[in-house]
Amino acid sequence: MNQIIVLKQGNKLHKRFFKTQLIVSILAVMALCGYQFGKKRKEAEMEQVSVLLNQAFRLETVYTVQRSSQEISNEQNRYFATIKIPKINLEYSVFNECNDELLKILPCRFYGAELGEKGNICIAGHNYEDERFFGQLSQLKKGDRIYLEEREGTTYQYVVYEKYKVKPDDFTCLEPMRKYDLTLVTCDNLNQKRWIIRASR
Repeated sequence: MNQIIVLKQGNKLHKRFFKTQLIVSILAVMALCGYQFGKKRKEAEMEQVSVLLNQAFRLETVYTVQRSSQEISNEQNRYFATIKIPKINLEYSVFNECNDELLKILPCRFYGAELGEKGNICIAGHNYEDERFFGQLSQLKKGDRIYLEEREGTTYQYVVYEKYKVKPDDFTCLEPMRKYDLTLVTCDNLNQKRWIIRASR
């Protein structure tokens, strides 16, 4: 008789544990789905901001507007150039400074020379593993073309000559290898390394 009672109590405990585990699992899945939905929504909002900024940048380049010299100077300092990579259908304005918040909106110049000057221009962009920002940078190969266009319309053409990966603490890519260098940097989310694309004018 005691064995039957013990077995029944054991079955009840087992069922309670199973129910508790099931509820916890469901709650965890719901929380994860909520987090992913929120993340995607935030990314979509930032992408919309990026599109609007790109449109504004192009419109201001086309139209001449009566503005003070201070306003014009501030606007010119905000953007470095427009980057275009036909092979991966990429076209973005590039911020002239770099921080985490700006990187969520557009690629950013984080180091190097001005356009037209000797040295190495370094531009970083996020990798969301899709067509946005530098997500398809790894598809580039030696000989592919990259263009940087100034606000005034002058376009500089660069040709890719090297592609490789580095550890996050490796900053040798900042060193110029050729007279007029362009270095693009993005994360490789698979192994916590960084993709480095080097091109020369």
